[in-house]
Amino acid sequence: MFKIGSPVYANDGYLGVLQYVVMNPYTHQVTDLVVKGELFQSARVIPAHYVARVEEDGTIHLDVTKEFVGKFRKFRHEDFVSSTDAEPIPDNYLFWVDLYGITVNEMPRPLKRVHVDVGVNEDQVLIGRGSRVFTALGERVGVVDHVVVDPDARRLLYLVVRLPGIRRRRVVVAASQVKEWQHDAVVLNLTKDELYALPPFISRQDEAIAKRVREAIQKLGIPIEDLSVFVDRGHVLLRGHSHSLDDRRRIGAAARAVEGVVSVTNEITTDRELEIRVQQRLLEDPVASLYPVDVLVKNRIATVVGKVPSQTIQDIILEIVRNTPGILSVIDEIAVDREAFAQERPPVMAVSVQEA
Repeated sequence: MFKIGSPVYANDGYLGVLQYVVMNPYTHQVTDLVVKGELFQSARVIPAHYVARVEEDGTIHLDVTKEFVGKFRKFRHEDFVSSTDAEPIPDNYLFWVDLYGITVNEMPRPLKRVHVDVGVNEDQVLIGRGSRVFTALGERVGVVDHVVVDPDARRLLYLVVRLPGIRRRRVVVAASQVKEWQHDAVVLNLTKDELYALPPFISRQDEAIAKRVREAIQKLGIPIEDLSVFVDRGHVLLRGHSHSLDDRRRIGAAARAVEGVVSVTNEITTDRELEIRVQQRLLEDPVASLYPVDVLVKNRIATVVGKVPSQTIQDIILEIVRNTPGILSVIDEIAVDREAFAQERPPVMAVSVQEA
């Protein structure tokens, strides 16, 4: 794993920090590392085969000396290059003319904006921390945090993308899901929803914290099967279902007491909250709201009790309950009783019609 910004060491001491990973966009082969430090005025492009090992915290060790590193190619950015004389001069320019005529001695030549990474082959791309990430539709959805590379083949396997938001969650994106590599940008062959549904990135340290959180919850005697624990740099996210508000409170308190936990976001739902969620969705429906029913949720299983005048209305209500997030299954105890509603006038929807 190459963590952008990690320290880099030569055989005889500290060199600097990893600034970019250089990659062939077609084979995903990592060819070079760009290292920036105080030893040299310019960053250096170091071939990836000089990497001896990468420690768990991301520290990179090179099998070279500091003196030898000074012989590698220098790296710098060039963002503006003037046009050449061979390029045609546009003939659709407008000029201001004063009392003395046109003061321009020669036709202007526009500057052509070109980005050049000096020291790196032009057919290669650079990946750095903060490189922008876009969906296939052009929507910006995050930035690159670091990359995961096969240590033997030196082939890029995954990007770790940091999503926007308060928690700034990180997700793992396979290199095969990248549609296009650009300068300082990556275009994914994914929608925003697909990106957010990807598995989170968890470091070994976070894995250890997640394990301790699960053990703490189990000591409470609360089943862990319906709960999910996500950890990102010590920030814990709890999701799933508990039977009561008291259980949810106890789970959150147990997680906060675990060593290494920085913060806890408790998104665990309870049966009572699911009941409220179902009733809210029924009230929002123009048909179901006309025929109130009782909903009881236990262990995420909803029992619906009531009377309706037709099978169609019964189906509408049950479909809303089934599609409520968090509900596993539905027990139907709705009775179709046409006679009970025979004396009632059917609901009338008022429609306002304006003359053209």
